[in-house]
Parts: sequence; C-alpha cells; structure tokens
Amino acid sequence: MTVARARDYAWLQETQPDLAEAFCMSYVRGLSKSEALCRLGAANRQLRSLPIAEAVEAGLCAEGHPPLTAHAVSIHGWVVIIEPTGCRATHPATYRTLSAGTELVSVRVLLDHRYEFRWVVDGVLQTFLDTRWPGVRRGTRPDALLNEMRAVELDDDSEVSAPGAAALALAESVTGARVRPSHLNGPLLGAELSPTQPVASG
Repeated sequence: MTVARARDYAWLQETQPDLAEAFCMSYVRGLSKSEALCRLGAANRQLRSLPIAEAVEAGLCAEGHPPLTAHAVSIHGWVVIIEPTGCRATHPATYRTLSAGTELVSVRVLLDHRYEFRWVVDGVLQTFLDTRWPGVRRGTRPDALLNEMRAVELDDDSEVSAPGAAALALAESVTGARVRPSHLNGPLLGAELSPTQPVASG
C-alpha cells in the first residue's frame, strides 16, 4: 500500500472542476478494461474510444437526465472506471457483480452532498463511510482500514477540508493505484450505459 495525501488529488479540482463536482471512480482488481465495463452493464459491442471531456460536456448541456457513460483505464493491476455522469458502481447489485471473485474500491462524490468510500470484497461490503464524518462507518469490517485512514488524515475527530480528495487518497492507499491527470486525458475505452439498472448475475 502506498502513502497518499488529499493534496495529491488537488489537481482534479484545478484541472477538471466540472468533473470534480460529481463523479464515481471505482477500482477493480485483476480485470481487463472490457471485462470491468461489461460487468458494470456495458454491452461488449458498444465499447469504443470515448473521451471523458465529451461526456462531461454532454452532461452539462443535457436538459433532462444526462447520458450515462463509463470510461476505463488500467493502473498497476487495477482497472479504474470513471463515471462522470452517474454512479452505477455504488448500487449493491452492481458492486456485487463488479467485485465477484475479486476486490472493489469505489469513491462517489456529489458536491456538498456525498463523499462516499466503499470497499467491497467478493460481493460483500467491508467498509463504507462518508469522508466528511470518518468516525461513522458501517460494513462487515468497519474498522479494517483504520491505519490507512489515519495515514491520509481521516481520523474520527478530524475536520476534513477536502473530503473528495481525501476519499481518492484513501482509495490509493488501499489499492496502490494513483490516478494522475494524464490518465484522464484523451480518449479512454468506454461505453454509454443503458439508464436501466442491470440485474446482478450472482
């Protein structure tokens, strides 16, 4: 596990402020990009090169519900799935499918409303917290990541000034995968998702 700090993710707000306001970023261990996207609900035939910037812009311009897209990048044995206009990976049916036989770490940010961190192993939610209130945790192992939380300055009594960045730093501490600005530049393998939530296969 690596040493990460919230300040290591200040670049997201600085370089992609629209994305930083609302996103879901999920790390899945040991899968290919296409397998992870298909587990999320994308059809294999619909996978294509898809820039995140275009998806964010489409979401900003949408009059109703924005199109749901997912984009994948491989980092040190993990596939990181970015959902710029949705949060499908946070639904129990989906994270059970995504993490089947492996491990999932997910960060969901909705500016001023949600700063969620999930750690799931083989379909079972191990630890869940909102990084604004790190002392309030649930899951089958709510205290399993206390050392990693302290390392990124998420203490029970701490006041978190950048909860979104802190959640990403915690994800890096657990996975060892650091997301950098270069990972989000240019087209990534992605797909537009159906607005209908897929049914878990197990």
